[in-house]
Amino acid sequence: MRSMLKPTISLFVICVAVAAALAFTYLGTKDAKSLREELETKNTMKEVLPEAEKFEPIKDINALAGSRTDYSIIKDAYKGFKEKSLAGYVFLVESKGYGGIIKISVGIDTTGRIAGVKIGENNETPGLGAKAAEEPFISQFKGLTPAEKLKVVKNEKTKPEEIEAISGATITSKAVVRAVQAAVEMASEINKTNEGVSGQ
Repeated sequence: MRSMLKPTISLFVICVAVAAALAFTYLGTKDAKSLREELETKNTMKEVLPEAEKFEPIKDINALAGSRTDYSIIKDAYKGFKEKSLAGYVFLVESKGYGGIIKISVGIDTTGRIAGVKIGENNETPGLGAKAAEEPFISQFKGLTPAEKLKVVKNEKTKPEEIEAISGATITSKAVVRAVQAAVEMASEINKTNEGVSGQ
């Protein structure tokens, strides 16, 4: 009995030690990952709204969306400030593309001008939909103050609000346009409610 008990206890102690080590490693890795993701988010917000120096989350964006189902793709929203003046807003949007969800960050200044758009994590087809992150497509949005709704076109654009689709990736193009349009409209709604006027 003793000969069986000793190795059993030893094995138990080893298992506890290994489990504790794994838990410690996981917590350390989790914290590092969270910090890295937070830094990446801040860098992205600064990239799409360069005028802003600091950002504050906009609480309860669901209430601002109301019954508008097209706003449900906006997952987070932030106010961007330069010193104490409101510079604009950043919206973190998840829009369904050809390969699944596309994470898109959109910066809108206080005049309704699109300050920047950045494509984040996605599973779009390399060489086709993945081109949404590249300049020829994404640069069509920057600096645009839409006078009407954004629209995807397959031929050469005739209006500023028309966005030329990526060849062979119309679904992806529409997903990005849908995200940017939702951000433009949400920024307008926030301005109406004076939600952005703060800057503590």
